[in-house]
Amino acid sequence: MTVGLIDVIDWQTTIDFSDGRPIECEHPLVELAADLLPRYRYPGDLTSDADAWVTDMALLLNARYQPNFIFLDYAHPFITAMFRDQTEAEHNANVAATFAQIARFLEATDFTPVIVGLGDLCPMVDYIDITGFESLVSAGGMATRYAGLYNPSARDLSALDDLEGLARVVDREAFCSEFGGVPEHYQRFPDYLLASKEGYIFRGVGTIPRPLYSLPKYERHLPLHTSLGDAAGITDIPDLVLRGLTHEKVALILVEGVGCETFPLSYSPLDNTCNWHCYTVGDFQYLALTTGQHFTERPYHLAYRYFVDDVEDKPYPFSGVYTTLPADTIGRRYAGKSAAVGNRGMFTNLAAGVDIAIECFVRALYNHGAMAVLDI
Repeated sequence: MTVGLIDVIDWQTTIDFSDGRPIECEHPLVELAADLLPRYRYPGDLTSDADAWVTDMALLLNARYQPNFIFLDYAHPFITAMFRDQTEAEHNANVAATFAQIARFLEATDFTPVIVGLGDLCPMVDYIDITGFESLVSAGGMATRYAGLYNPSARDLSALDDLEGLARVVDREAFCSEFGGVPEHYQRFPDYLLASKEGYIFRGVGTIPRPLYSLPKYERHLPLHTSLGDAAGITDIPDLVLRGLTHEKVALILVEGVGCETFPLSYSPLDNTCNWHCYTVGDFQYLALTTGQHFTERPYHLAYRYFVDDVEDKPYPFSGVYTTLPADTIGRRYAGKSAAVGNRGMFTNLAAGVDIAIECFVRALYNHGAMAVLDI
C-alpha cells in the first residue's frame, strides 16, 4: 500500500495515495515521516535555502532510517533561471551553492555518488501561439516544447507554415515507425505532433501563464560523475546504480539546470537522446534515468491530453497525469532499504519508488508545505 502524509505547518493528514482520501494508518514509516516533516519547513522554490532544505532533510532521514540507496533531486538552479531574470554570474552562483549542498551531504555520509546534471539552459526566445486553430491543440506543462494537433482542418495544416519557431511536424504513423514503443503509447497520440526549436515554447490553453526567462537547451549529452563505472546513456543509469548497490551504499543525485558546460565536477558524457528527441527536465527524463526505459515504453506521450483523466475519481490524484506508479524504478527493483528527498514536487516520489520519499508539496510555485510518500 502507498500512503501519503501531507504536512502544511498547521496540520498533517494521512491519505491513501492511490485515491487521495484521508485514512487512519499506524506504521513505523508513517510515524517517522510525521516526526521528520515538521523539523525542516520547505522555504519555497525561489528562495536561496531551497536546496539546503533537501540536504538538511536528507541528512536527517539518513540518520533516522539508514537506507542503502538514496535518491536526491536539486531543482533550484533550474527553477530560479526559468522564473527570474538572472545574469550568468547569478546562475553560476546558484549552481555553486547547489553543489556545495551536495558536497555537504556526501561529506557527512558514506554514500558513493552517481551525480547527473539534467542539462544547461538557453534564453527564452519567443512563444509559438497555437490559440487560433480550429481543431483541438493539446499543450501543457512548464516548458511546453511539444504540442499535439487532433483532427486538423485544411486551414490548420496550412497555418503551420506560418508558425515561427516550429522545428518539425510529424504525423502519428511516421512517429511510430521512427520511434517504435508500446501500442499504449499511441492510443491517444495526436494526428500530428508539433515540435519547437530550441528557445521557443508553445502558448495555448493550459500552458503556464507566468513569464519565463530561460528554457532547457536540447542537450544530446549530460554530465555523469561517479566512480561506479561507465554508462552510455541515461537509460543505463539504473543498472549502474543497482550493480553498485550489491557492494556499497549509493546516492543517485539529479541536478536540474546544469549541463556539460556548467558542471563543476569531472564527468563522462551520457547520451540524452531517443532518436531525434533530446530529453529535457521533466517526468520523461526523470523516469528514463530511474527505470531504464525510454518514454515510448509508457502510455503517456509528448503532447498528452492530460485533461481526459482529470476527473474527480482519478487514481493517484497527487501524481499529475499518472494513474499508476511506475513499478520498474530503482527503488522498487532494489530489495534493500531506500529513501528519497527532493524539491521537484511529485517527480521525487514518482521516479524514485522508494520506501520513504520526502518532497516539497509545491504546485506552480505555490508552496503548500511538504509531503512524504511511503511504501508500507
